[in-house]
Amino acid sequence: MATSFKQLEALLDDIGWKYKSKPSDSGGYIYSGFPTKVYKDKDGDHYATVLFSVQENGELIKFIVPKLYNCVDRNNRKAFFEVAVRKSFEKKLCFYDYDHRDGEIRMIVDFPLEDASLTKQQVIRVVKALITLIDTNDQDVRAAVEEGRLPLLDYKSDLSHEISKMNSDQQLELLVEIKRRNQGIK
Repeated sequence: MATSFKQLEALLDDIGWKYKSKPSDSGGYIYSGFPTKVYKDKDGDHYATVLFSVQENGELIKFIVPKLYNCVDRNNRKAFFEVAVRKSFEKKLCFYDYDHRDGEIRMIVDFPLEDASLTKQQVIRVVKALITLIDTNDQDVRAAVEEGRLPLLDYKSDLSHEISKMNSDQQLELLVEIKRRNQGIK
């Protein structure tokens, strides 16, 4: 029992969100706008549009934030790709998509339902998470897209996280190895 276009409209009605819909034979899409705290769209408004796309006979719902950024400067694309991969790795909910034809950058969540129905709580949770991630990532993504600048990476917290996964013997071996290297012992 997948989710139909009409069921998705009914969920959004139940939530109380205003939206516009474009049904089609293959599923169609619905779009709505949401306020942001940090992110500003191309017009300078604190606002992001979310498309809800019904695909694969309702077995897959895509949440798409189109026209999030635009990056046509080939020197800045490399920085964007690096930031996008890192941000997608840090928060596994969504990924960034890049259109090489016009430089459009969008954020996407693929929500596979298979034989389940989408719930109101799932829709709310995914949209809130998307908007939060857009705000959280805005400074780093915008710096990459507009200036080709990469964020300072917090290697210390990455290293602490990796060390915390080690058992005590492995941690001791690492400390001994670090001490040897600092003293120039081979």
